[in-house]
Amino acid sequence: MRALKDYFSTWWVIIARPILFYARLKEENWREGSLTFFLITAWLLALIGALTVFFVLWLPTGSTLVAGISGLKFFLIVPVLLTQAFAMFLITFLILGGLLTVVFGAGLIMLAYMLHYVYELLGGRGSLNRLIQCFLYSGAVILFLAPAAGCAVLTRYNLLELSLFRVGFNIVYVFLAVYAYGLWAVAGRKTYGRSKWQAFAGALVPFLLVLIFGLIFDKLGVTKLELWIAPLK
Repeated sequence: MRALKDYFSTWWVIIARPILFYARLKEENWREGSLTFFLITAWLLALIGALTVFFVLWLPTGSTLVAGISGLKFFLIVPVLLTQAFAMFLITFLILGGLLTVVFGAGLIMLAYMLHYVYELLGGRGSLNRLIQCFLYSGAVILFLAPAAGCAVLTRYNLLELSLFRVGFNIVYVFLAVYAYGLWAVAGRKTYGRSKWQAFAGALVPFLLVLIFGLIFDKLGVTKLELWIAPLK
């Protein structure tokens, strides 16, 4: 619990006071504190994702298996149902945790490498290690995807229109991208000593790539998500 308390304390400073956070951030190997922070973030999102999959997919599926069973028979199979439910949740959690760690971790490090060379072209001189460190801390923004997960559950149970899910997801994603853009610009300015306009101009490169990825995911990924979260009949 103390570790989570320290994590959310750091998370709040990154989100609410990013300039202060990056100004006070001491450089260390990015495989230490920043990587630990990112891993906690990724696995927290995996936990939220696993809960979402459970309520969207496994719970409705399981309810059909016990339809018509009541009384003593239902009481006898409850332990089996709980064991299977926990097993499916744990499998989903582990798969999502590994997937999110690899995808977001690799993505953030690649973007940090790219921005490093962009700022060097702009005449900046700074530490790539520190920039990767800053980017891993900026992964705090991926927890903003939690509301999208909540919208998926609401849509599945007919509490939100399916058409509104896509709108809500895109709003959350754009907000996430814009916030990350601001964090990267601040990190770049503190690391490479560039002016404000140069810092924001350089950070446009990873920001635009994130937006392009979002457009592609909207066309391909969100369409498939809508099939899974279609309201129950």
